[in-house]
Amino acid sequence: MPDIFYISTIKAIKTLSSDRRLKMLRYLVDKEYSTQELAEIFNIKPNVLWYDVKQLEENGLIELIRSEQVRGTVKKYYRAVAKNFFVDVSLGAANLNDSKIIQNFINQEIEDWRREKIIKISFKKIAHKIIKQNLGIKENEVVAISYQPMHQKLVEDLMVEIAKNGAYAIPIFWSKRIESNYIKNVPIKFATKDVISDFLIDKIDVHIIFSGEFLDEDDEEQLSPELIEKSNQIEEIKRKNIRKTFQTKVRYLTIDTLQNSPLSDVSPEIRSEMYWKSLYINSESLKKECKFVQKKLQSARYIEIKDDNGGKLKITLPKQRTIKIKDGIANLQSTDSELPGGMVVTLLVPSPIIPADAGTRIIGDGSIDGEFHTDFAYLFDKKFEDVFIKIEKGKLKTIKSNNNEIQKMFDNAEGDKDVVGSFCIGLNPALYQNIGHPFINSKIYGAISLQVGWDELESSKVDSDMIAQFFMLNKTIKVDGSILFEKGKLYQ
Repeated sequence: MPDIFYISTIKAIKTLSSDRRLKMLRYLVDKEYSTQELAEIFNIKPNVLWYDVKQLEENGLIELIRSEQVRGTVKKYYRAVAKNFFVDVSLGAANLNDSKIIQNFINQEIEDWRREKIIKISFKKIAHKIIKQNLGIKENEVVAISYQPMHQKLVEDLMVEIAKNGAYAIPIFWSKRIESNYIKNVPIKFATKDVISDFLIDKIDVHIIFSGEFLDEDDEEQLSPELIEKSNQIEEIKRKNIRKTFQTKVRYLTIDTLQNSPLSDVSPEIRSEMYWKSLYINSESLKKECKFVQKKLQSARYIEIKDDNGGKLKITLPKQRTIKIKDGIANLQSTDSELPGGMVVTLLVPSPIIPADAGTRIIGDGSIDGEFHTDFAYLFDKKFEDVFIKIEKGKLKTIKSNNNEIQKMFDNAEGDKDVVGSFCIGLNPALYQNIGHPFINSKIYGAISLQVGWDELESSKVDSDMIAQFFMLNKTIKVDGSILFEKGKLYQ
């Protein structure tokens, strides 16, 4: 089955205006059904349903897969022609300017159905868990929600859940079209104003941040060099605002819409299933495992990572160390929870006593030494397979892959690009393989990731524009000679 089918006729759109036909399409995206089976599901007579089936088939939305002879009758089985349905933008010329809205509506309806019927998870339950368990919203608290168009349904349930707890919700909507118009039409001094950091930072108690790729519309118009420079300035101000907000007592939870990530080479179904299950994971059992590993690392002297091919890294932990639990329970100790799950992070470079811009930094006494073939790596959001790295005293000395591109990207980076700022041990049992998202991948159960650059390491003050992560999956991890992880199993 193809991933995408482009709806190219007005008649096909009208066919899906029927709620029953749209629901039938949802079922047929998942698997094949006979007309008799569909009639039983919708509790209608087969001859009534047959008209809907023919309409969907004639407009190319479903197709006949096979026929069976059963007791003198022919049983016909149908299936959707694709996993996702996109509305051809050329239909906009036929007074259908909202074709993208219809497209997103169809795909969202299919995804919502799949989530609730197959994965058995509802937005209402996720919203309840986020508000009551993850964030512990109390009466009269003020909750800001920054979101994009594709997050609307979960945001609606979050707002209801917030109101049920006597708190106040402030939704802050952002879309690609707004962003584009800001860059083109708003003066730089106004475009860099931020409602959270400039106005609400001392008024809100909680901030829920939805991130991910924009899906609302395509911006086909190319920006001029001047506008690109303006866009970069706006982005830099946003980054500074994010750092500023982390210094407050606001509780944060960041939820990343990873199933739309263009990086992934894993099927959308697996990514989606893992994503929603991770959102709904039992936080109490996860916290216990995080606390166990955190306690081990608080007193440990060194960590060893080995694989079956002779690769070996030894991490000597610094005397002054910062250990965080990123487990989706947003609080003052966990300000960066891209996905409810678990990760233990220890920084090898402590925050400098003197500000970084004063030109002086204090390097910790921890280090990483050894060499390894990582399973994959991300540099500037680009994925590389089987990357060889050699590290001496916490600095990357050698980095190679199947081509020279990774070395060139590394050479062109600025700042302390060779400093390994931290490592992570993934503790999210719902994430068990590469799902094409560089930050969330570092929560894969039993994985080790080494991180270079400031973007993921706000508190380390590693001054670099490099965004690099190196992942090692299913390796043997020892702490002071005792096995911590082996083949995806945690030894407690």
